[in-house]
Amino acid sequence: MMSQLGDNLRFCREKLAYTQEEIAQYLGISQPAYNKHEKGTATLSVKQLERIAALYGVEEYDLLHASGDDLKIPLAFAFRKEGPVGKLEDIAAFKKIVNNYLFLCDELGKD
Repeated sequence: MMSQLGDNLRFCREKLAYTQEEIAQYLGISQPAYNKHEKGTATLSVKQLERIAALYGVEEYDLLHASGDDLKIPLAFAFRKEGPVGKLEDIAAFKKIVNNYLFLCDELGKD
């Protein structure tokens, strides 16, 4: 599972064009520490897993268990950076709001 999580962390980070340094800073850890998470040699805390899942707009479970092609980053959430990254906390909070809204719309649309 650690290897799968590391692969998924790297996949999401590269898909959204973030650097390890940017993600490490967002999580409040050093870049070498974050690198260990991507390599699968260190574990994320539950809080770190929640934060990174919010940033990428995916479920925590999917980060832990999905494999390559099964891990989908919603296109609507694909904030691409041009220049320095803004506040990743703001991006993550916005994605969480949109995810909740889409979930509610889906639930209300069910008969």
